[in-house]
Amino acid sequence: MYRKRIDSLNSRSIVFAGFMLKYNIVLFFFLVPTVLLPCDPFPAKSLTPIDHSAKDKSFNEFKTRFQKILKSKDRKALEEVIDKDIHFSFGGEAGKKDFLKSFQLTEKPSSSNFWELMEEVIKLGFRQNKEGQMVAPYFFETFPGDYDPFTHYLVIGKNVNVREEASKESKSITQLSYQIVRAEADDLDGRRLEKESNCNWKKICTPQGKPGYVCDRFLRSPLDYRAFFEKKKNNWVLTIFIVGD
Repeated sequence: MYRKRIDSLNSRSIVFAGFMLKYNIVLFFFLVPTVLLPCDPFPAKSLTPIDHSAKDKSFNEFKTRFQKILKSKDRKALEEVIDKDIHFSFGGEAGKKDFLKSFQLTEKPSSSNFWELMEEVIKLGFRQNKEGQMVAPYFFETFPGDYDPFTHYLVIGKNVNVREEASKESKSITQLSYQIVRAEADDLDGRRLEKESNCNWKKICTPQGKPGYVCDRFLRSPLDYRAFFEKKKNNWVLTIFIVGD
C-alpha cells in the first residue's frame, strides 16, 4: 500500500512538472519580445523619382486640366479625355462605355473610387516612354525584370521607417528611400491594421537581409494601377488604366 502511494505521488509530480514546463514556455513567449530572424539579402536597387510631364508643354497643360477634373469629380469633362478604345481590363471588357460602367462613373460618379485611384497614380510622377506615351507611376516601365513584381515593392518615400514590429511606436531599425524591398508573408498578413496611423503594416525584407514592417502607404507594387496617356489628333487622352498582370 505504501509503495502504491509513493508511485502515485511520483506520477502526479511528473504530470505537474510537465504542466509547469508548458506554462513556462508559454509565459516565455509572451514576455520575451518577438525576435525577427534575418532574411535572405538581395542586390540593392533604387528608383529615384522623376517627372517628365514638364518636358512636353502640351502635356503639362493637359496634366493641369486633368488634375482639376479629378479634384472636381467632373464626369463629363473626364469623358472628353478618355480614349474611345481605352484598355482597362485583361478580360473581354474594353472601350469607353465599359470603362465608365466598370468604375461606376455612369450612375454614381461622385462615389466612384476612380478619382482617388487615379490621383494616387499621377502624384507619383510621369515617365515618357520611347513610343511618346506619358506613363504613371514613373517607375512602372523601369522596374527591373530580375525582381519578381509579385513579391517586390518600391518604397515610395524618403527616409521611410522600417520598424521592428507592426506599430508606429516600435523601434525603427533602418530607413529607406525609393528602394526595392521584398515582401515577407507571415500569419498576420492582412490583420495588421493600425487605425491611429492609418496603416496596414507589411512585413518586408530589406536588401541587406533585415526583416521589418513598413506602413503600406509607403509601398507600391509595379502591378498596382498605372495610367498611359497618348497624344492623338493633337489631344492628349487616357488610353490605358489597369491593375494586375
